[in-house]
Amino acid sequence: MLTILAYSLALAAIGTSRAGPCDLLDRSAASALLGAPVSKMDPSGPEPDEETGATRTTCAYQGAQRLLVVIRLDFPNATAAREATTAQLQPDQLSETDATAKEVSGLGDKAYLVNTPKAVQYVVVKGPTVLSLMLGGMPNPPPTYESQLRAATAAAAKKL
Repeated sequence: MLTILAYSLALAAIGTSRAGPCDLLDRSAASALLGAPVSKMDPSGPEPDEETGATRTTCAYQGAQRLLVVIRLDFPNATAAREATTAQLQPDQLSETDATAKEVSGLGDKAYLVNTPKAVQYVVVKGPTVLSLMLGGMPNPPPTYESQLRAATAAAAKKL
């Protein structure tokens, strides 16, 4: 019985040592990005990510008109995280959604700004973890929201 209790406590400690995607961004920061109070917060995972092989956890924040999605992908090592991210952001992969990506500095080990006609997203590789914050449903063109989303992404990346 004591062994089971010790094992359970060890698992609980391991489970709480990582910040999940809903822990990376507080409600007030999410509300600021959404331009309205968070009406729904929907966490999911951890679960296997079929495209990358990583373990994925997600937190979706809904406001009146906008959606903010925070995704955390955990890979076995930093090389796997970099390689998977690079593969996902190749122009032939992005062309399917009319997206463009450019490398940006100052966020994690490697970071990208991704724009689509209806959304803006920052993708940050930090060690074996990939963090993504995507904001969609904006009334103005997505580039209007880049600096605000970058600040939120930087703050979230510090918690990894």
